[in-house]
Amino acid sequence: MTDSSEPAIMQSFYRIPRFSGLILGIWPEDKRSWDKNLLYAFGFLVILIGACGENLYGFANLDNLVSALEAFCPGSTKAVCVLKLSIFFMYHRQWFGFVERLRGLLCATRSDEAQRMLVGLSTIANRLSLLLVSSGSITNTAFNVQPLIMGLLRWLRELPGQVELPFNIILPDWATQSPFFPLSYLLLTASGACTVFAFSFIDGFFVCSCMYISGVFWIIQQDIRSIFVDLDEAEFFTPATNAAIRTRLVSIIDRHNTIIDLSTDLTRQFTVIVLMHFLSAAFVLCSTILDIMLNTSSFSGLTYICYTIAALTQLFLYCYGGNHVSESSLAVADTLYDVAWYKCDARTRKMILMILRRSQRAKTIAVPFFTPSLPAFSSVRRDYLGKYT
Repeated sequence: MTDSSEPAIMQSFYRIPRFSGLILGIWPEDKRSWDKNLLYAFGFLVILIGACGENLYGFANLDNLVSALEAFCPGSTKAVCVLKLSIFFMYHRQWFGFVERLRGLLCATRSDEAQRMLVGLSTIANRLSLLLVSSGSITNTAFNVQPLIMGLLRWLRELPGQVELPFNIILPDWATQSPFFPLSYLLLTASGACTVFAFSFIDGFFVCSCMYISGVFWIIQQDIRSIFVDLDEAEFFTPATNAAIRTRLVSIIDRHNTIIDLSTDLTRQFTVIVLMHFLSAAFVLCSTILDIMLNTSSFSGLTYICYTIAALTQLFLYCYGGNHVSESSLAVADTLYDVAWYKCDARTRKMILMILRRSQRAKTIAVPFFTPSLPAFSSVRRDYLGKYT
């Protein structure tokens, strides 16, 4: 790999989240063009219409639990989606700066081993994002196709009735009658599709960012080991050797501080998003399970099974990404402890201690009341699904 070539990681850098973000016109850029703002306005508007109409329907039909839950589930999901899109749009310049800083750290190391590791982490993150797109798209398709299938069956059996909208929603009377009914159906279909792309972008952006941050922590570990790899046979380090170690440690300290600052920025920007997502996910999981148990239609039950899988996938992405950041940041301390630091002079040991003390406190994507991690995901899965399986 030559210095003039593009690092391998750039070929998969935020690939799936970038695709979804460009569709919605929300991918972070330094200067936003009018067409991107138009795309964003359309997506935001149709999601907002779905969120308001569906939640209003749920409150208006609380006497019918099944109908209310069928409205609240997608309605609450879209409401959280509106919040996420609003936060990303308001802070798009900060997100652009975050992406550029992270890009610089990933491109700084051109070694084949480091780039292969980063590409592997990026591939995992993009596949998880693709899984979210797939599960969300299947769920949205089920919602949109179900009324058409039920309407077709009623027509074939010559039963009374008409094709219903894909979501339980309150709309003006004229919007549910001819000739505007097909347009309303398409609008709600677009609302569901934009919701899927919005979650794919935002949740995928989070897990990709976490994987890239953990990759930089891994590179720091490798760089620390490389300093001492040829010095293990020496009984003590000479002044010249200590000076050379300190020179290389300065660069490592700078990168370590930079990646810690990036982790802090990611935590600060995602605090509200993660908190609201977990609160809404708890409601959605309980609601979908109740829908599956109470609904007499096998097709509706299948739809909400898909919905549950999509909701769990979203939670897993946050917990998986947060867990990687925490473990990789702590691993830096273990690496420092394993090297021959005791052969260094006092000045060099102080520099090593500086990195050690900072890395002993794991960088976590903490929000009020909990921290996204794999044990947290296991607890959610056990609490909300274990009792029903």
